[in-house]
Amino acid sequence: MEVSRTKLTVLDQITASDTVRRKIIDTASALYVRKGFAATSIQEISETSGVSLPVTYHYVKNKSDIMRMIMEDILKTFRENLLRKIEEIDDPEEKLAIAAVLYLKILDRHREKALLIYQKSSSLDKASKSSVMALEVDVSRVFADIINEGIGQGLFKAVDVDLMAYNIIMMAHMWVLKGWHFKNRMSLDRYIDLQLEIIMDALRKD
Repeated sequence: MEVSRTKLTVLDQITASDTVRRKIIDTASALYVRKGFAATSIQEISETSGVSLPVTYHYVKNKSDIMRMIMEDILKTFRENLLRKIEEIDDPEEKLAIAAVLYLKILDRHREKALLIYQKSSSLDKASKSSVMALEVDVSRVFADIINEGIGQGLFKAVDVDLMAYNIIMMAHMWVLKGWHFKNRMSLDRYIDLQLEIIMDALRKD
């Protein structure tokens, strides 16, 4: 089917906001889980979400763009919530705990989307794959900055900051990837408490 590439009207431009992005992302995620990445078309995403095809194509040119949008959405949610929560906190240990808990809970809330990124990232085009990888590095920098702050204040050991930041990220991803195992043994809150204990024991100075 030939897709219309006509310029969006002013009304379309106003309507095509964060709300429309959310509809596209949530609908695409649900369809990918139910039908599979390859079997889901942009047109089906448009029809199911109730967003017109021209407006959908204004945001995404292909399915790789949607995977990138999913990653951007998770990162944006994490950043915006974190900034609000640590705005008036000076203690690096408290900041790091808040950041780790928040990231894990956001991934848990967006479990299906996070799993999609893991499962389908290898099928993305080169540009989208690079974009997703860059966004993950952005998340690691959030943790790295807090760890560096703690080292600078003499509260944390002089660890490999990049490695420790990624340890925290993988701790959160492990709950998503291996939740089928851990949920039989403990709650999410218990998992968080145990992992935070490991992280802080590795960072605190004796």
